[in-house]
Amino acid sequence: MNILHLIYDHTNNPWVGGGGAVRAYEIYKRLSSKHFITVVSGKYPGAKDYSEGNLHIHFEGTHLNNYVLSTFSYAFLAALFLKKYGRNADIIVEDFAPYNPLFSKFIVTKPVILQLHHKEGIELFNRYLLFGLPFMIMETVYPRLFRNIICVSNESRKKFGVKQAVIIPNGISRELFDISPSDNDYTAYLGRLQIHNKGLDTLVEAMKSVNSKLLIAGRGKDESKLRSLIEHNNVSDHVELTGFLSDGKKGEFIAHSKFVVLPSRYEGQGIVLLEAAACGKPVIVSDIPELRYSVDAGFGISFRTGNADDLAEKIRFLDENDLLRQEMGSRGREFAKNYTWDAVAEEFEKFLFNVYKLNNN
Repeated sequence: MNILHLIYDHTNNPWVGGGGAVRAYEIYKRLSSKHFITVVSGKYPGAKDYSEGNLHIHFEGTHLNNYVLSTFSYAFLAALFLKKYGRNADIIVEDFAPYNPLFSKFIVTKPVILQLHHKEGIELFNRYLLFGLPFMIMETVYPRLFRNIICVSNESRKKFGVKQAVIIPNGISRELFDISPSDNDYTAYLGRLQIHNKGLDTLVEAMKSVNSKLLIAGRGKDESKLRSLIEHNNVSDHVELTGFLSDGKKGEFIAHSKFVVLPSRYEGQGIVLLEAAACGKPVIVSDIPELRYSVDAGFGISFRTGNADDLAEKIRFLDENDLLRQEMGSRGREFAKNYTWDAVAEEFEKFLFNVYKLNNN
């Protein structure tokens, strides 16, 4: 098949670089041996088109160092690219974000699959007030225009209200199972540096009453604000930013921590939780429905979303219980065996084939 995938995010995008981009790359590098794949992503400073075998990455948008201009220019130019070249694809996948919908269903006659990760909902209003209302409306209306939909979790499917969607979860690399876990003296956060989305304000506030060390790995548009937040809360003596970690170093970073914290206000599935589980590490998560699976599977404990005191209590509790951490880590490794990128790519390919066949009979 000739697959065209449109997603603003890219693994090297300095403002986002999130799970959706990781998912696209991990799936398509596995499928590119059998298919011709073009991924259209949003431009950022220094972005240049490149190829890895049959996987071709093309950037649309502005090179200016401005996230807002980048995301909105991507929506316009990617739609033009789709109109010009979409006829060459056998199937098209659009990753949805309320900030840059492409209306692909109305631009091409080829089968289109919409991929949904997480719904922000009322959080859009909390962050942007009246300016967030158009995005809230887009989140509600846009997915209903599509028949073929992929969600990364059952909770996301429920929130979007798309009963017809198939669930194809995120995954992890098999190499993580080869890393021997050990307990170094730090708690780990790994992910985008977006304060509100990832609940990093809650985490920094919690660390005011926690004496143990916290290492925050990642990059994102809020890095300078996060540094200021750490200094303002007087926790810079035991809270450190390590910067961006390559794939090879991520596993070691997780496996050598005591546990991983993900205090997000909203998520799709949280790839880092699967990675922590594969590395034999327990997790502390906010009590949003999308992250509940880690608690149900026995390798996570939850705190009340946005409640720094509750989070601090859970960090102290897990930090002081060595045996519990080991038991939770073992349960996590067993759970993660069902979530490899190889299996996810196979399931993803199967769904694309089914949609293609239905539209060509």
